[in-house]
Amino acid sequence: FGDKIITGSFDKTCKVWDSATGKLLHTLRGHSTEIVCLSFDQLGDTIATGSMDNTAKLWDAHSGEELHTLLGHTAEIVSLSFNQAGDKLITGSFDHTTRLWDVGSGRCVHTF
Repeated sequence: FGDKIITGSFDKTCKVWDSATGKLLHTLRGHSTEIVCLSFDQLGDTIATGSMDNTAKLWDAHSGEELHTLLGHTAEIVSLSFNQAGDKLITGSFDHTTRLWDVGSGRCVHTF
């Protein structure tokens, strides 16, 4: 986002790259299986990753620190997106549900 690019991988990591230099800035580790979806929030401050391990994670894009693990899905998370304000995240899963999460607390606020 802006000056950064993120990539998710079957090696269970998300990498944050400097788009101008190609330099690796951070390697985000914490998922136990492949990362299949990821996104920046609108400001580029927070990264969300979704994995085949049934979890999503929120990360600080500047420090690479894990902020929250989002627990509740019972199958793989295959899609996710921040709202425009960046305070909510929606995740879609093979468990046939979507969940709306509060980014600040990491809590699920609604299941569809």
